[in-house]
Amino acid sequence: MKKILIYFIVLLVTVLMSASCKKWIDVNTDPNSITSGPEITENIMLIGVEAEWASTSVKHFPWYGGLSDWQLWYAIEASTPASFNIAAGFGNDIWGTYNGSLKHAVQLYEKAKANGNKRYQGIAAVIAAWHWFYIADVYDKAPLAEAMKGGEFFHPAVVSQEEIYSHANALLDESITLFTDADPGSRIPQASDDYMMGGDFAKWTKLAYSIKARQAMRLIYATGKTKTGQADLVLSYLANGMTSNDDVCEWKHLDDLSNASWFYNDWVYDYSGEGQTPTNWLIDFMNSFNDPRRYVMFTGSEADPTVFVGLKAGAITSPGSRPSRYQASFAVKTYPDMVMVYSETQFLKAEAYALKTQWTDAEMAMKAGIRADMENMGVPDASITTYLDQPSLTMPTSEEAAQELIIGQKYIANIYKTMESYFDFIRTGYPKLNFAYAIMNVENNITFPRRFPYPLDEVEKNPSIKALGQPDWFNKGTSWDMKSFSWRTK
Repeated sequence: MKKILIYFIVLLVTVLMSASCKKWIDVNTDPNSITSGPEITENIMLIGVEAEWASTSVKHFPWYGGLSDWQLWYAIEASTPASFNIAAGFGNDIWGTYNGSLKHAVQLYEKAKANGNKRYQGIAAVIAAWHWFYIADVYDKAPLAEAMKGGEFFHPAVVSQEEIYSHANALLDESITLFTDADPGSRIPQASDDYMMGGDFAKWTKLAYSIKARQAMRLIYATGKTKTGQADLVLSYLANGMTSNDDVCEWKHLDDLSNASWFYNDWVYDYSGEGQTPTNWLIDFMNSFNDPRRYVMFTGSEADPTVFVGLKAGAITSPGSRPSRYQASFAVKTYPDMVMVYSETQFLKAEAYALKTQWTDAEMAMKAGIRADMENMGVPDASITTYLDQPSLTMPTSEEAAQELIIGQKYIANIYKTMESYFDFIRTGYPKLNFAYAIMNVENNITFPRRFPYPLDEVEKNPSIKALGQPDWFNKGTSWDMKSFSWRTK
């Protein structure tokens, strides 16, 4: 992620050294004759805010961040993931967005609002809303308005997850209006400064609706909500959501920046020296569907290049029996940081239909999500058709079985893309990850941490956080983590 920020800094320096700014630099060489500097305008701020946003979206993907271990995407040879047993301090980088990427998104929002530049204000509103949802989903109760006022509130009060959700949804609603306002203001984002969406406000609008759908699905088991009511909300939002793979929201890394992509960097520096290794559980799961994406993502095993074999984390391999690895052609320098992809919206739609017992519609939407992901990865059309025609993808006519199938296919389509596999497992219990099978001496063979602990500094100094205390992160997540599980004790 440091590479993204370095790129951003270099870009800012380039801007400041442009012809229009060089005159200002020259005239300020005399300390006795200082003139006003160039204004930091919304277009200069936006690309930096987007860079931080993209970085935040994948902070926990690298092997040391936890998620790739928890989701059984990655197996470390001769070592097991200590991140299953987290301690206070885990996730501090997300709490740190109060002083980083979230703060800067809010600053852009306020600046654009003050200047009447509504398109910039709308983009900033979407980015800030995404951050607020993320904080609520991993911390539950957390500071809101007071945390944005700097030194005015050294110990900001916490509010409920529901209040944070309400604030974030209001920002998204506001953004949708701002993107179509007849008076956009004097500055309108161009492709040159809106790096992620190219100044396309139709795409920003679709993203806003799609994020609303994602977060509405989070709440299907929340107190005071109904599954069918939330499903209706999801479907209503997605009626205006993403419509194709062209709508993906991502940060595209540049090929001429060495190790620019965090995924490529991890692949290069994997402990095995042969690239990242998938777990046995992941490979077995994809093998059970004869998934053609394996040929895009993985090498064959050393013993038989036509067979895909994973590794149990912590196991030691020997020459002649090496497992499959993530392909160098998959973990490329340009591998993007993804905030949301089109295939996710189709899986959300499928789950919503399943909750409404509309099994045919659920199957069609699920297969649309699978097709979208495979097409995006370059899988041949004939292979996609063969995959979709298999009987194992016929939609079951019971809620739990349908949800298990849909979330399982969503999990495969989301490998190394977004945080959704983490949240889906907590929300639904699917896919049924077998930690004991995939990890030697795993800390907990039932679940990975279901939420993040509060930073120690906050517990010690902020009375609002101290009163809440640290959560039992293995047993209970945030307020929407309410589905009944047999292992749950409270």
